[in-house]
Parts: sequence; C-alpha cells; structure tokens
Amino acid sequence: MMDSIFIIGGILVFLIFLLSLAIIHLGSVRDEINNRWYNLAEKLQYRQDMMPNLIETIRQFIPSDKLNLHNGLIQTGIEARNAAAKNIKPGADKIILEHELSRIIAEMLKLGEKYESLGKSTNYLELKKEFKDLYAGIEELTKDYNNRVRGFNSILARPYNIPAALITKNKKKLIFEFE
Repeated sequence: MMDSIFIIGGILVFLIFLLSLAIIHLGSVRDEINNRWYNLAEKLQYRQDMMPNLIETIRQFIPSDKLNLHNGLIQTGIEARNAAAKNIKPGADKIILEHELSRIIAEMLKLGEKYESLGKSTNYLELKKEFKDLYAGIEELTKDYNNRVRGFNSILARPYNIPAALITKNKKKLIFEFE
C-alpha cells in the first residue's frame, strides 16, 4: 500500500514538473513572439512617421493647379496613417490598416511618374528609396514573426501542451500578412 502511494506521488510530482516545464516554454516562446512583434511594429511606426514628409513633398512639387486633384488621396493618407498609428496590437484590424496604408503610399509614390517636377525632386527620390528599403526590412521582420507564430501555434496544438496552454490562457496567434 505504501509503495503504491509513493509511486503515485512520484508520478504526480513528475507530471507537475512536466507541466511546469511546458508553462515556462510557452511563456518564453510567447515572449519571443512579442519581441518580434515590437521590432516589426517599430518599422511600421517609422513608415507612418515618414508619411508627413511624403505628403509635404507631394504638396511642394506638384503644380498648385493639379494639387486639388490629389487632395482626396492626401486626406485619405493622413486618415490611414492616424488609424494605423492608433492600432498597435497585432491582429486582423492591424493587418487591414497596414494594407490600406501600403496601398495609399504606393499610390502617392506613383505620382512621381505622373509629375516630372515631383519625379525629379531629390526629396521624392530619397523618400522613394527609403520606403523601398523600409519595405524590405518590414518583409523580413514579418517573415520572422510569422515563422515564430506558426511555431507557437504548432506547440499549442500538441496534446501534451494543452493543459499548460489552458492554465496560462495562451491562444493561437494570427500571422501578420503584409504585402
């Protein structure tokens, strides 16, 4: 009788030990994902910070008689930037806001092809290059973040991690799809 109590007690201690390890592992992977998100969010914030420079360059180098044609785009860009800046948490809403901002920035950059004075402007050319480099960095960080999220979701799906996930209230995370 005493031997079976020790065996059951040993098994329980071992299971608690395994559960503790799973909780610690989930926490470290979750923290790593959060760090990756903050790195990505920093780049996205920098892109948002560049928007006023792009808008001012457009306003400066597009002839005033043609500028009224693009006031709607400029206003939409300002609104999209502000909305994206307010939403900093990863998720479906953030993805939609960032896609919209990407579309608007691309449309604004295409104005350089339409207006020679803008297309030859040093400010415009520097901003265009900076946006291109920034998008490359964002894409790299997005891939890294998404790989970590896929790994985390895979870990959560393992049957032996389900109790730890329930205790820590960890749920599957969304990948961040970026253009």
